Parts: sequence; structure tokens; C-alpha cells
Amino acid sequence: MVATAAAFRAQILGVVGDVWWASPCAIFEFFDNHLTREGAQVFALEHSVFAANFPRWFGNIVGNCPHLDARQYMIENMYVEEVHDPTVTVGHYDSMVLFGQGLGLSEEAVRSYGGHVVTRMAIAYWDNASRTKPWLEAFAAVGGLEIKANKELADRYGRSPLNSGSYFRRLGLPDWAMVHWQSAEAADHGEAGHGDASVDLLVRHATTADEQARVLQTLRESMEVSRYHFDAMGRRAIEASQAALARR
Repeated sequence: MVATAAAFRAQILGVVGDVWWASPCAIFEFFDNHLTREGAQVFALEHSVFAANFPRWFGNIVGNCPHLDARQYMIENMYVEEVHDPTVTVGHYDSMVLFGQGLGLSEEAVRSYGGHVVTRMAIAYWDNASRTKPWLEAFAAVGGLEIKANKELADRYGRSPLNSGSYFRRLGLPDWAMVHWQSAEAADHGEAGHGDASVDLLVRHATTADEQARVLQTLRESMEVSRYHFDAMGRRAIEASQAALARR
């Protein structure tokens, strides 16, 4: 039976809440109890690799998508990521490079970094999903990642979204190093932001019971990959923080 739009929206948020929020992964343990610049460097390096690849997955999906509104959303998203974000003066990858530099990494170190093996495995999953799955399932895998920034859902679990600058403002970084998080908050967290718009797009285009089931299955799969990725990243960030504190 086809779920109503409201019921399907609740199911989408339920999957993300169950996998991502109900039992937070180690990256939140790092933020809550082990935050240091050295640990944040681990995050900055891995997330820079992710940021460099994310727009390409939308590019893969656009060529297979027959719906203008969905293509417009993905193309606009890619444009904001890589060409012009009205809230900042650099692209999202370059703003992550600035974040790494603010933490003490060199520009060369960030730009030349290829990713930990878990990051490379996660990127391989999303690249494969965006190339091989039907467009709607591919969007659930890639666009669904932005649902982690859904403010309504994060508030339900009493936390800030992962891409909130609140986690890193405690490090006292200069404003130029925080532009990535400022732009993320502006683009993703509002009612019309990416964290909400991606849900609406899935609800609008999954119009059969089979499509809804496949969207939920793929969304859960992608959330599990993301959770594993950030859990491994969080554990490495905690280790880096503990090692740094032991040296002081």
C-alpha cells in the first residue's frame, strides 16, 4: 500500500533518526568530551575528501533523472557547492581547506590528502550508488545524506546537526576558518534548507509502494555507511586528542 505523503515523510525521518541519531556514533563522543585542535584535524582532513567528491555524485544522478524539478535541485546544489555560494566567497571544498588551515594544517597537506581507508570505502559506495542505481534510489543515497542536517530531526534528539558550527566554535578559530560552517548552517538548517528539501523531493517522486520501499531501503543503507564512516573518524579523532593531551 502506498503511504500518504505525511506518512512517508515520517518514515524517511524515522530511518535517519534510527540509524544516525538514536545511538550517536563516536564523532559526537569526540565533540562532547575530547575536542582538541589535533582531533579536529582528523575530521578536517577526512571531511575535505568527502567535500571534494560530494558534488560529483549529484552530477552522476542528473544524467539519469527525467524530472526537471529534481535536476534543478541537484544542479543548484552543485553550483552552490563548487561555483558560487551567496553566503561565502569560496567553494565548499576550499572553505574546508581554510578550516584545516585554521586548525594548523598546511594547505598542501589538506589538498594532497587522499583519505583514510574507511573514507575511501565510503566514497566508493556513494560513487557506485550514484552511477548504478535508478535516479530516485541514487538520490536517496546521496541527497539523503543532507537529511542528517534536518533541524526538526536533530531537535527531536536534542542535538545540533553535524554540520553546525557550534561544535567547532569552542576551539576559538578565526572567522575566516569558520566560513564552511557558516555557509552550511545557512544552506541546510532552515525550513527550506537542503536538510528539509531533500525529504520533500523524495516524498514527491516516490509515488508507488515499491518506490517508497526502495527509497527507504537505500536511505537506510546510506545512513549505515555514513554512520560507520563517522564512527571510525570519531575514534581516530579521540585517539589524536588523547595523544596530544599526553604530550602536553
